[in-house]
Amino acid sequence: MTPGRGALLVLLALAVRTPILLTQHDDYASGGITTALGLVARNILEGRGLVETTGPDAILALYDRQQAEGRLIDIQDFPDPPDQPTKPLIQRMPGYPLFLAIVWKPAGGYRYLPVQAVQVLLGSLLPLLLYAAGGRLFGESAGMLAGGITALNLPMAWLSVVPLYDGWVLLVAGVVVWLLVRSDGRGHPFVDWAWLGLVAAAGVSFKSTFLIVPVVAAAALVPRLGPRRAAVRGAVALGIPLLVLLPWTVRNERIFHRPILTNTFFWATVWEGFGEIDNDFGAVLDDRATFAAVRAAHPGVIYASPEYDDLLRPRVLEAVRSRPAFLVRLALRRLARGLLLPDDRWGLPAAEDPGRSYAAFRARTGGGPAAYAAAEPLAAAIKLMKLLWGPVLPGLAVFGLWKRRDRWRELLPLLGVAAAFLAPTVLLHMEGRYLLPACLVWTLLAAACFSPVPGTPASGGRAAA
Repeated sequence: MTPGRGALLVLLALAVRTPILLTQHDDYASGGITTALGLVARNILEGRGLVETTGPDAILALYDRQQAEGRLIDIQDFPDPPDQPTKPLIQRMPGYPLFLAIVWKPAGGYRYLPVQAVQVLLGSLLPLLLYAAGGRLFGESAGMLAGGITALNLPMAWLSVVPLYDGWVLLVAGVVVWLLVRSDGRGHPFVDWAWLGLVAAAGVSFKSTFLIVPVVAAAALVPRLGPRRAAVRGAVALGIPLLVLLPWTVRNERIFHRPILTNTFFWATVWEGFGEIDNDFGAVLDDRATFAAVRAAHPGVIYASPEYDDLLRPRVLEAVRSRPAFLVRLALRRLARGLLLPDDRWGLPAAEDPGRSYAAFRARTGGGPAAYAAAEPLAAAIKLMKLLWGPVLPGLAVFGLWKRRDRWRELLPLLGVAAAFLAPTVLLHMEGRYLLPACLVWTLLAAACFSPVPGTPASGGRAAA
């Protein structure tokens, strides 16, 4: 790894991300979640604590206005009555609201743009991690390729602009990948897995499913180190996040009278995830519709509370018990879609404006694909590129893994990291952005396609193991 090439990758990443930041910083992508967490951050800075705002109507109406306008409204433009009703935060982890508060405190206002600028700067370091990891694994040229793909990866660039925790999950996953590759070259010393535990703790503060990453990565060490040594490292890497979560768990016990380790909404997520495809038991992929159905049967229940989650658990378990064929079909659909057709946002308005979609064009004109391509050549070209790119990266990763199959023990922990992000998505709910951390591993393996064949020294790196 050379400083000049690393700087070039950072500049390339900034060149991709900065135009998206400047032109689409107020896009409504995941705006409901962003607004809810933004209001939590404001409550922190206003001395109300880790609580979500649940009213009044003057605040709630802005949620609908944002969606109608397709535009994110800064939190400083929301009313802030001193007697606004609140509820303790439990639906999501506290990491992102705390990050917002940390940035907003010196910035002097509740605007998303400074937060997004910080995210873009940090996200531009992600190619450096892949460059370093790829160089250690497969040589300098493969490292540059991995870093270049990451710098130019438009879904990753877009995610760094969206004021949401997923960009942080992606960045922390990149650090985990780099740590695992570095640790393998050192024989996986105990201290490296302590560092991995600290990084995993940071990831869990943003998204609870990050907790399984050190477990799966340590399990993947068994063929290389044996079960005892792998278990010790896994215990350290998991024990540190659990210790960090202890104050949060004590807080939840005090407030909700149950020791909730991370957050609620597990059963609600599974139930609404069933609504991704047609079903005969009433599950729909819609927060409001699901809450309305639960509240009709249980008046007074609070949305996203532990009690709300409890009410959906029997519905999920009954569906699991009575419809195994449905579950298999849903999981296979998610797996195929996640690996081949994730349909991530690219941050290119021409392809993501609903008014310029093929469905809208066909509804207006009745024209087919050829007519659409003639009327919207740019949108059609980008959509075709997205369609083709979906299976390319996983396909190259499979070829790279086959090419370097002699090093499968070394690569197994990286595959474990990918599996740790893929499995919850397949089992719970599918959105393309949830799988981008796994794409970091696909990127490294794809770069292996262009590394020296086994038996020849890797340029700029160590010889093939």
